Amino acid sequence: MNIARTKVLLVIVLFLSGFRIYAQNNKDYFKTQVPLGELTDPGLKEVSGIVAAHEEGTFWVHNDSGDGANIYLIDRQAKLIKSFSLEGIDVIDCEDIDRVKIADKNYLVLADIGNNLGKRTWACLYVFPEPSVSDSSLISKKNIKTIFVKFPGQKRLDAESIMVDPTDNTLYVVSKREFQSTVYSAPVFRNRKQQYFTLSKVAELPFTFATAAAIDPTGKELLIKNITTIFYWKRKPGESWGETLQSKPIEVPYSVEPQGEAIAFDKDGTGFYTISERPFGLKSYLYYFGKNPKSNDK
Repeated sequence: MNIARTKVLLVIVLFLSGFRIYAQNNKDYFKTQVPLGELTDPGLKEVSGIVAAHEEGTFWVHNDSGDGANIYLIDRQAKLIKSFSLEGIDVIDCEDIDRVKIADKNYLVLADIGNNLGKRTWACLYVFPEPSVSDSSLISKKNIKTIFVKFPGQKRLDAESIMVDPTDNTLYVVSKREFQSTVYSAPVFRNRKQQYFTLSKVAELPFTFATAAAIDPTGKELLIKNITTIFYWKRKPGESWGETLQSKPIEVPYSVEPQGEAIAFDKDGTGFYTISERPFGLKSYLYYFGKNPKSNDK
């Protein structure tokens, strides 16, 4: 490892460690993570996104760069149920997945937003009806809408996190490599004819290397994780997410995963899940963090 890279990593570690003092460390909100099952399928070595599926007890996941335009349905034991491919789509670096409901119909949003080398001006979102197990494994090109988003100004930022607020269908994107990871937004699902959107800055976060994010089904709770920590915010009535993110988050008790880049709330909002890649042959598990019932009173 060269000296320059060592210095950069040291700064990141020190910065992340410093933020642990900033956050509120409250163990009453979520219970300790519980492994539900080991991810063993040979085709799922670099999982970097997860979202609860419409069918109870199942989840959509995907790999990041190196895989094609594919999504995978797994169960609560992290076993593969079925694979699906997006017809006619070439992806660069898919980093997250979420869901959105439009006109009472469920859609998935596959986010091709990775930009490690800083060469991309526009990132891509692929939006398509959520398939069921009985559907064809090939998602028809005619049912896929491509949406292009870019960061404001001349920024060519890298991102690994998206989230959709179910209360108004606003898209949020969290940058990764800025010294302070920043939350951006755009109303990409409100105008079906518009295809290109410039993101607007919402809030700066006092940490870096955000790798995953999620908003709960009620639109009141938000999670963002980086390499070492999971942060939790609860939105007060009448607040915007920009206002909520100015407050101190709760630090959720978390045992660090090997390259953990995926997080999602349960469908009913009673907890959340994480899953990781499998670098260097390390094991990956689907973890569940149950919510403490008393946390609803806080």
